[in-house]
Parts: sequence; C-alpha cells; structure tokens
Amino acid sequence: MRGRQPTRRGVLQNVFGIGLFSWFISKIKQLFGVQSDSGRKSPKETTTESKPLHADQEQAKEPEEEEEEEDPQPTLPENGAIVFVYDDGPMEDYTQALPAHKAFDAPATTGIVSEWVGTSGYMDTEELDELVEAGWEIASHTKEHRPLASFPLTEDTNHSDIIVSAEGYRHGHHEGETVEITNGETKVLREVAGLAGEPGERRVKLTEPVDEHFHAGESEIHYPADVMHEAVDDSKKALEEMGYDVSTILAPYDAYSGYSNLFVKEQYDGVANAEHGSRINYPDEYDPYETQRDYFIEFTDKKSVKHDLDKIANNALLGVVGAHSFKDEVNEESIGEMLEWVEERDIETMTLREAIETYD
Repeated sequence: MRGRQPTRRGVLQNVFGIGLFSWFISKIKQLFGVQSDSGRKSPKETTTESKPLHADQEQAKEPEEEEEEEDPQPTLPENGAIVFVYDDGPMEDYTQALPAHKAFDAPATTGIVSEWVGTSGYMDTEELDELVEAGWEIASHTKEHRPLASFPLTEDTNHSDIIVSAEGYRHGHHEGETVEITNGETKVLREVAGLAGEPGERRVKLTEPVDEHFHAGESEIHYPADVMHEAVDDSKKALEEMGYDVSTILAPYDAYSGYSNLFVKEQYDGVANAEHGSRINYPDEYDPYETQRDYFIEFTDKKSVKHDLDKIANNALLGVVGAHSFKDEVNEESIGEMLEWVEERDIETMTLREAIETYD
C-alpha cells in the first residue's frame, strides 16, 4: 500500500507553519464573506429574520377601527324653502289644494284629525293616498281636534265659581271633556259645560264649582295627562294603522305650550305651528318644537305675504305657511297664485318632515 500523497493544505502548512496558515485562511474567508473573525455569520449570510424590515415588509398590524362617518348635513336651499301646512283634512285639500300644488310639482303637509277621516266633508283614505302619491305628508291634528296648550288664568277663582277666565278659551268648545285646573301644588278635575260670558269674553264654563281658590297668573287650565295622551298618541296610532308614516303634528287652534311638549315629544319629531304669528324661521336657530307658522291667504294680505317671500329668498330662510282650504277665499286659484310667487323667487317647497331633516 502506497503512502498518502500530501494534500495542498498540508503543503501550505509545511511552508507557512500552522499558525501563519490559519491566519491566512481566516483572512481569505473574511475577504469572501464566508465567516467573520468571531465565528458569527457575516452580513451576507444574515437571514431576513435578523435584517431590519423595510416599510413594505413590516408585519401586518391589527387594523385600526375606522370612525363612523356622520351623515352629511343636507345642503340648505340657496333661495330658502317653504312649507305649506293645511288644517283639518277637509275634502277641499283634495279638490282645491292638490290640483294647485300638482301644477307646480310642489308637495305640502296636511294635518289630519284621525276621528274625522271619511266623515262628511272630510277626506277618506282614497284621497289621502293620492296626496301621498303626489309627495304630500300626512301629519296628525290630534284625535278629535282638542287644544294641546295649557292656558294661564287671567282672573282668580273662588270656591263657588263655575266660570274660569284664562288666556285661551278653546277647552270650552268640548262639552263633557275633563279639564284640570292647577297651581302646581293643588289641582282639581272638572267637566266642561261649554263656553260662557258675554260675547267676546269667551270663558270656560264648568258643570260644578271649582271649590278651590286659584290665583291668576299662578294657575293654569289644561287637559289632564290621560286626555292629552289620548289626543296625541291615539291619533298617531290610528293614522299609522291606516298606512301612513306620521312623524309631525299640527296643533289645533294654533294653541301650543311647554305643557304640550311633555306629551308631543314622546311621539313626534316636530310641531308645525308651535309658535303662531310669523311665517319666518331662521335656520341657525331652528327648533322643530318651536316652528313658527302663519296664514298665507286668510287673516292676511298679499303685500305682507310677498314681503315675507322676498325675505325668505334673499336670506335663505325657512317659511312655514298655513290655510284652511274649506274657506271660500282659499281655493285652487288663490293657492296657485301663492305658488307662482314662490316659483318666481326660486324658493324650494318641502313637507314639514323634509324641512326638519334639512334644518334641524
């Protein structure tokens, strides 16, 4: 057996010596990046696990929860808007007001007394359905057209009095209904006998004496809570059972107060005539439970109506106007004239529900 031939490594070790040879080999490895002086992996051998990650290589982070975007506020009409609100639901809303509004492609709101639907002289569901198809809104006008306000007494009452003097007399229209007289601490419930007093005085007459002393200015007359709930809640329920979406209310007799809010706010998004006597509502301070409304044909004149329409258009305001279409002067022609003035000023027409969605 022949002896093993010396390897190249052995030859080099013999020439340079083992120490010098090891030093030479380590430098060669360093030069080509095979191993560092300390025996750790050289940068070229470093795995991606030990390298710093670039931005696009970063480990996936838990996605942050996106904030829910609020619905954008509707753009306010440049030349303002106007709401037409008709009272009571007479057949004339269908025969006179609807044709006029259709001619101008203008919606409106009609306040419906739920107990009057389909009775003599008042619209039935067939007519109401056509109004809705034309873009109209059905609003409540209470169950039996009862006043919702609480009226301050204007004269003291004595124990034997059966006549109550107050700032509002409308409770006297409803014989047999129960009213509450209270100063906040003491209250009595009495049945209404009707109206009383000399012509023009229009006071509330009761079936029996008050039997308490109430001071004027410190006491009020109104319907008790159960009657208020019946007037407000039952009307909405009845109209909804007929198939109508009801979210607003029109106060009978234009009578509304803070007491009314205790019951109305539970069921409705706004009141068409919480403040009677002005057609103008200012967008920056609009409160749907303080809506101002006034008439545009009856109890007014054309000059003042046009003046308010100019103000609405020039200042981008919200106007709310009303009418009783069963009155002779409120007809298709006079309503059409008003709608023509609105169109000339490029004022947008809305339902009350749409106005609340836009301005509240």
